[in-house]
Amino acid sequence: MNSHLNIFKSYTNKNRTYQLENDLTRALAISLQEDALFFHEVFKEILKGTNFYNQLFESLESESNVNIDIQKKASQITDFEHIFAISLSEAEISDFWEQNHQRNYDPICDLIIQINNIVLVFEAKRDNVNCTAQLYNQILNITNKQNQPQEFTQENYGENITAFDFNWSRLMAIAVKVSSFEKTMNSQNRFLSDFIALVKQHNFRWLPEPSISALQATNTRSITRRLESTIEEVTKGTRINKLNYNDRLGFEVYKDWAKEIIFWIKDNGNLGVSIYPGNTKGQGYSLFANDPEFNDSLSILGDEYPINYSYHIKFTSFQKFFQGLWFKESQLTKTLYTKENFHKYTGRKKRGKDWTDIEQLLDKSLNFNWKEKCDWKNSMLKSGKNQFDMSFGYEVYIEIPFQKLKELDQNQSDLTNLISLVNEIYNEFNNNLFKR
Repeated sequence: MNSHLNIFKSYTNKNRTYQLENDLTRALAISLQEDALFFHEVFKEILKGTNFYNQLFESLESESNVNIDIQKKASQITDFEHIFAISLSEAEISDFWEQNHQRNYDPICDLIIQINNIVLVFEAKRDNVNCTAQLYNQILNITNKQNQPQEFTQENYGENITAFDFNWSRLMAIAVKVSSFEKTMNSQNRFLSDFIALVKQHNFRWLPEPSISALQATNTRSITRRLESTIEEVTKGTRINKLNYNDRLGFEVYKDWAKEIIFWIKDNGNLGVSIYPGNTKGQGYSLFANDPEFNDSLSILGDEYPINYSYHIKFTSFQKFFQGLWFKESQLTKTLYTKENFHKYTGRKKRGKDWTDIEQLLDKSLNFNWKEKCDWKNSMLKSGKNQFDMSFGYEVYIEIPFQKLKELDQNQSDLTNLISLVNEIYNEFNNNLFKR
């Protein structure tokens, strides 16, 4: 899915201080409203250690009314018996009852959740701003609007107000756990997954994500998540664009002969990086202007990594891939990828002589049963197709050992070394793949 279609992502990338806080709060409110499991886990975490949860849900006959709202005035919050004052920030909440900010006015609260006679008041910040004083003053004005004003002290209101430190990391740990469970059950909630993506784009450190040095090589999902955060950070500080596909992780490239670089984590924890020169006929025109010859290795952060490559013949119909052949140099009986063969055999091929010529070419060039590999009989001859398009391409890849990733990524809050690694890989693939 195109990342620009994230439900909560705005058109502008400018650093808009208050708007960003509003965007995050609104996204959280909608996700809580649209994902019952996420709402339940958050609500249960806040009420943990009290009797309110059991009072609300201990019976099938009990009825609870839930109302979620944002940007609500203190004067509009009524009919409650207990308030949870919730700080949502990077900064830890201070002693609530030690605050002294007692301005009497009608403040606007970021996020309000009311269930029967219980009110949850959230004050959200996008960074490490301590919002305890602001939250204290909001609760003071809420209680004054409902009751006869009296001194706002713990002695007078302590039984009716509970301060709760719900920092972003704590909240996102719940969000990730719920989303992972929903994905396992094949019922992933779009609102929650887009909320997580929005938060990750703002600050990856809020998500539960250990450094690679703390992981085992077999923990490929966590290593991949770390790689995703790195790629997200790279796109913030450069003009490099991330690929807009859910099933591929990588960057767009802007060469005539290739359009994307793919990153993935192998089963042994190593990082694989691939590029696909000549993936279309159009890319082939640039690639086969000269007979392409790859360098033996790429230099990345001072280390040399061997370049491996294999051949890829792609068959498409109406611009959609339907079959292909992958093979190595050792599976060739004669040189296949030449400028002459490219111009003669690739592109649109009509049923009849064109297809017969391709069969003869591949019979002479390949030393394995290529027809079985691409199901030539059913995919082409018996398919009802009258034409298809063929391209000559490569898969070119390098591999970075897991141990190297561990050495580079030692600190959970610092992606600098991984960002340098990914940037150098991108530049080397763009500029030093071919021999001059």
